[in-house]
Amino acid sequence: MRSLFSLLALAFICLFFQPNLQAQNDNKAYVTVEYMKVKPGMWDQYLECEKAWKQVHQYRLKQGLITGWELEEVLYPSGTNSEYDFLVITHYKNWKALQSDVNWFDAAMKTLPADKKAIADKAEDYRDLIKREVWTTGDAVFAPGKTQPKYRVENFMKIPAGGWDAWVEMESKFVKPVHEKNIAMGNRAGWLMGFMVLPRGESCAYDASTVDFYNTWEDMDKNEGKAWKEVYPDLSQGDIGRRIEASRKLIRTEVRVLVDAVE
Repeated sequence: MRSLFSLLALAFICLFFQPNLQAQNDNKAYVTVEYMKVKPGMWDQYLECEKAWKQVHQYRLKQGLITGWELEEVLYPSGTNSEYDFLVITHYKNWKALQSDVNWFDAAMKTLPADKKAIADKAEDYRDLIKREVWTTGDAVFAPGKTQPKYRVENFMKIPAGGWDAWVEMESKFVKPVHEKNIAMGNRAGWLMGFMVLPRGESCAYDASTVDFYNTWEDMDKNEGKAWKEVYPDLSQGDIGRRIEASRKLIRTEVRVLVDAVE
């Protein structure tokens, strides 16, 4: 689980963002997302391992190295053939903090009791790190309150070449008011749109996403058609669908549940 970010600075030198993305600065937050596949028969051991690592992340938070950490379990899709089972998400206040979070490992591990350290040291026995990505948020809206929503539905998307401005406008100007209405109606807890910063390139299956947040499982089944009708009474479902689909390709939808967090 040691984060090897020393290569990111070199990667960034050659990185060109889409026109709508701002350059890295001290006001833009980032997250790293690590996708974990649990080895057969090691589910309980993996969860105990993450509990041990949680203490390490609490140390990083206390030292100001990170601003948060989350463990999410993938509910759908799932199974033996699924690519990964859990997401480990680490929050950073800006790009500089992401690069600065390199030399924390030895000091953090010293804070663990011997039994917890033994469990943490065996992380690679329990899971495989499938891939690591860096993301940043473009826009978001959440219901008032500090409680973290339990359920997350992420829609991974591929934006066509030259289409970033159109997609951002569609999400932030056209669809966001409906998310705000649904939040006001109690249908959901929040929404955000994200950009994948690293890796990048045509070989990446997706490069953006939106995440819908829900407090309960039942909330995901609530009818959101009323919100659309209130915001856009003169538009048909066909008109709405065509405008949305024209701006991006939906690669897949993933349902996850929050298992643990520090913040």
